[in-house]
Amino acid sequence: MPILDHGEDGDDWVLVMPRAEKSLAQEIQALDGTLMDRRLVLRVLSDIATALVEIEGHIVHRDIKPQNVLYLDGAWCLADFGISRYAEATTAPDTRKFSWTPPYAAPEQWNAERPTSATDIYAFGVMAYELLAGQRPFAGPDVSDFREQHLTQVPPPLVAGTGRLRTIVEECLYKDPAARPTPSNLLARLGKAEQEPRGPGASRLAAASHRQAVERTKAHADAQLARQQSERLARIAADGERAFEVFADAMLEMLEDDAPTASLERRAGRGAMVFVGHLGKAKLGLSRPQPAPAWSGPFTVAAYASISIAYDNVNHWGWQGRSHSLWYCDAFEEGRFAWYETAFMDFALSGTRPSIEPYALEPPRASDAFSNVIGTVQLAWPVEELDRDEPDVFVDRWLGWYADAVEGKLDRPSTMPERRDERKWRRA
Repeated sequence: MPILDHGEDGDDWVLVMPRAEKSLAQEIQALDGTLMDRRLVLRVLSDIATALVEIEGHIVHRDIKPQNVLYLDGAWCLADFGISRYAEATTAPDTRKFSWTPPYAAPEQWNAERPTSATDIYAFGVMAYELLAGQRPFAGPDVSDFREQHLTQVPPPLVAGTGRLRTIVEECLYKDPAARPTPSNLLARLGKAEQEPRGPGASRLAAASHRQAVERTKAHADAQLARQQSERLARIAADGERAFEVFADAMLEMLEDDAPTASLERRAGRGAMVFVGHLGKAKLGLSRPQPAPAWSGPFTVAAYASISIAYDNVNHWGWQGRSHSLWYCDAFEEGRFAWYETAFMDFALSGTRPSIEPYALEPPRASDAFSNVIGTVQLAWPVEELDRDEPDVFVDRWLGWYADAVEGKLDRPSTMPERRDERKWRRA
């Protein structure tokens, strides 16, 4: 839109522009659910693409939507540069960088990354999809819904328009900014958008290109989803580490109070031992939590640790001690994370008897124990939630076993599993 004049009015900066005949939003509203004529769609898109070429390398609009496209003197013009910025400028805190419109915001805007002309191309793609399909590619309705959809979901395939036009719009909606067409490329291709491929070979190539475009969009959406899940699990794991301190502090306090002759070695660093307590010929160890790797089990494990009691040497039965897994997971209710205790054993008919039994495992190595088939690893201790309000229950049991070990009375369990599994974990 041309600027006729500018000035100040009190604390306001005033821009004077010609009065437009209508906005694209009004044009869409007037259609009342019917699809816009395809020739008009191409005209609108070509005019906007021309505007994007004009500002490419100079200005990033950051809020392209039908309300900001106005019809003046026979052309569709780009207006309302209220939150735009110079392309090479560092964004100042007063440019309202987060005032964009959720249904049209590009993935990089949701990730608070630096917008570029590719950001405007994405919003162009949303608008083009809306003009062709009669609805936006993502329906929301809430801001959180729009965020997930723009970051991780692939738009429903377009059926309106020529193959060339559909491909252009799909490329504009790529999640990866670098994969979207430039404004110049966009404008040039729109000029040929009404043309279908000229021969069977060209048609097959166009179809193959379309399939590649869909796969590429899905791959990037999947990567965004994996990134979101990874960031979410990292936050949950950090919460788990803080929650774990209740059990570690309670156990250290009891050891220092009730076993002053035990030598306590404390270690720092993620995954290292919180402490190793040595008394007589037995030692008790508690490891620090660390983020859990992905696994194929029925629930989500965000962090894991372990606790163990071991003699200095293997006894005459080939047994040296026991260890249990401590997992920060949502074993029984999806999304409700807590610390759980469990342990594992070898399949009874495998013919092997490990020196540490039952034993702790990292989640990926324990997948067999949670499957529907009999595997080499089985549960030796049920999945039980640890009570943060009463950590002494968990701590006292392990200190009792430790006392038995110090006196040489702790043996391999005579039967396993040692406890009946009263409650089954959830299955995804």
